Amino acid sequence: MKTYLPQIERRIVVRPNQTYGILNYDLDNAYPQRMLELVGNSPTAKDCWNKRSKFIAGNGFEEHSLGKQVVNNKGLTLAKLLKAIASDKALFCGFGIHINYNANFRIASVNYIKFEDIRMGDTDCPETADKYAIYFDWGRKTWKNIMRSKITFLDKYDPDPEVIKQQVLAAGGWENYKGQLFYFNPEVDDYPLIEADSVWEDFETEAGIKVFNNREVTTGFLPSTMLFMQSRREEADNSGPDTGDEAVSNIPSQLEKDLGAFQGAKSAQKIIVIEYEDESSKPEFKPYAIQNNDKLFETTERSVEARIIKGFSVPKELVNAEKASGLSNGSEKKQAILEFNDNTAPERLEISEVFAEIFNRFYIDINPSGNWDIIPVPADVADNSAGIAAGNSINQLLLSDLPASSKSAILIYAYGFKPAEAEAMVID
Repeated sequence: MKTYLPQIERRIVVRPNQTYGILNYDLDNAYPQRMLELVGNSPTAKDCWNKRSKFIAGNGFEEHSLGKQVVNNKGLTLAKLLKAIASDKALFCGFGIHINYNANFRIASVNYIKFEDIRMGDTDCPETADKYAIYFDWGRKTWKNIMRSKITFLDKYDPDPEVIKQQVLAAGGWENYKGQLFYFNPEVDDYPLIEADSVWEDFETEAGIKVFNNREVTTGFLPSTMLFMQSRREEADNSGPDTGDEAVSNIPSQLEKDLGAFQGAKSAQKIIVIEYEDESSKPEFKPYAIQNNDKLFETTERSVEARIIKGFSVPKELVNAEKASGLSNGSEKKQAILEFNDNTAPERLEISEVFAEIFNRFYIDINPSGNWDIIPVPADVADNSAGIAAGNSINQLLLSDLPASSKSAILIYAYGFKPAEAEAMVID
């Protein structure tokens, strides 16, 4: 009996790159860069990422003085480091911390490394095995080609003094030693997918809807129209290759220039004057019908937003502000915060354990208590005080001298009540 397994394309392909001595992060070696760009163009995805980052970082360390501790000569504090790695953890599920030692084999400085800048060394290459390559432009946005001389290789984190001693000798002394990288990666010998990789296509969809809406606005929502006009006789193109003059055939007519200026949100519904010599040269405008996509786009946008929120495992009450009733918002948000705190508790625990592992080996004791726990986001930020305040405002509105229609409109659009609920509350 044969078993049929549907062919599902792998999200990323990890292959050795012999040119740079690394393992490629997908075929183009730019998976993190592509995901960053997609998330940046998707409002919902970016909001979800920010929410996850905020909840993973929480309200900082339980030991309040820890946040101000400086851990390198550039002024990096533990509070800033926590916020930076929480952001990477929220999206990439991993993070990187650069560590340098002193001659006593104690950690002397700690630096944050962007997760998207890190690549694993090729395990089949003796020179780069157990190392990590750091480079600022794997996605080739700044330069067309990757400059191998700019790639920095760091040893894998291992605080054993004997291991550090061998690494220092291999580097040619302490003055040439570049330190180690603590690479937090939930995968084993593989690269992680981003938190919401299963819905990254929806990031692109939402970005496309945003671009479509922008084009509609910038063209003034003008209907699609075909222009019929007499063809122009092109003059001979006498411009030579050295004259620098543009060919006459590429120069738009005055009518084309006027029509271009006529379009756009700022020019919509203006009057345009078109002159013609006789009926045969009169331009003819013929609108052509296209499918009305308003409802389709609206439905698509809602479904895309819902899938992105689900992909990031963020409670919709923390992202979607549209509620059935303004009075219930406080309690629902409070419950959502408690739920999301439970959801992100493992991430906070992992970061706390990493901080304990690293900074217990710091050259000075910056945390005598040994408590590296992170405070969850307090749920009282969404306490019922919001609902109480809304209730007082609604009572004042109902007792005011405004017309009943105005009261109903305010209840519907300002407080989120349904029309039937608003009408029931308003008394003429």
